[in-house]
Amino acid sequence: MNKAVVLFVLLFFLVSCTSNETTALPSIENTATATNTISPTQVTPKTTPLPTIAISVENVFTFEEMNLSIGFDTPTGFQEGFDTSIITLTEPNAPFELPYPQHARILFTAYANDREDILADGIRIFRAENVDALEAGILGELEAVLSGQSDHRIDFPRLPGAGSIIDAQIRLQAFQNGDGYRYLILKSFDASSLSNTQLTLLYQGLTLDQKFFVSFIAQVNAPFLQEYVNQTLSTPEEFENYFQTINEQVENADANLFEPSLTILDEMIASIVIIEK
Repeated sequence: MNKAVVLFVLLFFLVSCTSNETTALPSIENTATATNTISPTQVTPKTTPLPTIAISVENVFTFEEMNLSIGFDTPTGFQEGFDTSIITLTEPNAPFELPYPQHARILFTAYANDREDILADGIRIFRAENVDALEAGILGELEAVLSGQSDHRIDFPRLPGAGSIIDAQIRLQAFQNGDGYRYLILKSFDASSLSNTQLTLLYQGLTLDQKFFVSFIAQVNAPFLQEYVNQTLSTPEEFENYFQTINEQVENADANLFEPSLTILDEMIASIVIIEK
């Protein structure tokens, strides 16, 4: 049985014993926004070549404060629009949040819907030593998944929820000078049915020199899940069957049934290159 389903059958009993009201699945758009102290960063024109290695990409952004450059291509079908910054402090405003260390951030402004918190669509680059100092074990878990020794996928930055109710479409995905994996995830605090068809694509990666941790976040719509939204679940058996069915639907769905397409997002991730100056 899917471990996410086992966890939420237990949650179902807890919720049904404490309240007769149905709690709606929290929307990611309503996540408490972390307070960031942002310092401006220099944006290198797209025509500037990457320093030190001969790799050509369409977009290159330089972050002097972290002594690095981030490059990537914009695949056909992906709407351009980027906003760059160095985040020097992130203060947690909710129990699931962490005090994230300094990181370079590139937001996808066409998809972020004016969000600027730690879960807004975009690329974030952390120094691996800072991630390890924040929460020991994250890098080890990532490497264990990449080596096939574990299927325990992490979410960094943390998504709101007590556990995952959708965990599907995992794919090992290298970028130009590193390795990682992406997957689709939906977390929840309770045993409610879906309130919408939005999932999160989360990529976790590490450069080959193990100096930088790469996080890629994109909100993905799955229109084919619309028939499962706001269904009434009365028993643990209904809950188990409901989320098993949904996970199977997501796992087996063609990449182009998602918006944006998983193929487009994979192409963008594969093109990423991290250069320490």
